[in-house]
Amino acid sequence: MTRDQHRDISITSGDDFEAVLAEAIEQAVQADVDVRGAWEFQTNGRTHAWDVVIDELATDLDDK
Repeated sequence: MTRDQHRDISITSGDDFEAVLAEAIEQAVQADVDVRGAWEFQTNGRTHAWDVVIDELATDLDDK
């Protein structure tokens, strides 16, 4: 996997960020990657360190 797969995508808003994040999570789940939990990483070439926590929320199946 390369880290620059999304360089051609413009993320200029929270909605853009959420859409890219949702796509990445969905692709990982479809590949049987357990995305739940804390993910610590540093951005490439930057001094920023991040901790991202992914929790699966319960859904009410009766609403569908």
